[in-house]
Amino acid sequence: MRDAWDWVTPIRQKHLGEPLAGRYPIERLASAAEYWALHEVELRRHFPAEVFFDLRALSGEEGERARARLAASEGAYRLADFWVARDGEAIVAMFSGQQKDNETYRMWHSIVHPAYRRRGLYAEIVQRLLAYTRELGFDYVVSEHAPSNNAVLIAKLKAGFRIVAMEIDAAVGPGVNLRYFHNEAHLRAYEFRCGLARLDERLVGAGYGAMPLLREQLQRGPAAEVQAIEPPRPSVEPAK
Repeated sequence: MRDAWDWVTPIRQKHLGEPLAGRYPIERLASAAEYWALHEVELRRHFPAEVFFDLRALSGEEGERARARLAASEGAYRLADFWVARDGEAIVAMFSGQQKDNETYRMWHSIVHPAYRRRGLYAEIVQRLLAYTRELGFDYVVSEHAPSNNAVLIAKLKAGFRIVAMEIDAAVGPGVNLRYFHNEAHLRAYEFRCGLARLDERLVGAGYGAMPLLREQLQRGPAAEVQAIEPPRPSVEPAK
């Protein structure tokens, strides 16, 4: 019997079939339950204890029935991946991801054993998953991290992720939301919204709402009339 996600198999093999760093074979685990059971046995002791809340459990049986009905209506189940890289019997790294919607793939849980850090493994995992999700056709890859997790935030930003939001989630606490744009036009729209004064034909053509008014204003006001904005003067004169 064919599975709805059979077409993913050769793409998965292409980007995640080779050993990590050419040395550590990567195995795809069958389920989230198997992934987390392995994590708890092998890796939990190497990371600080954290407190989360199971919001599904708080919603009770009625909430569970509502979610089941929505899942049944969705059609094919959503793509989910659970990976472990090994050095013989030792666990080198574990990482997982899942489809959020038809545009977005979420890098969820990614860790490297302390004994294997500073070898570029996390950066390689990120690059492989970006290549994998690009070929699958996702527009975005997203992830959420604690504001104090400087190492991962810096690594993700170096890889081209952008900060898109901060939130306080009732289950896991404060988080910095990152997004990688596979679609260059989407990235340019993001940069324009962040203050980069650059519009191209594709952005203008895709604009709606007040875009005709903006185009009219830009055509009416010659560039020569645009005044440079002077930086604010310091309120206290510098010491001489």
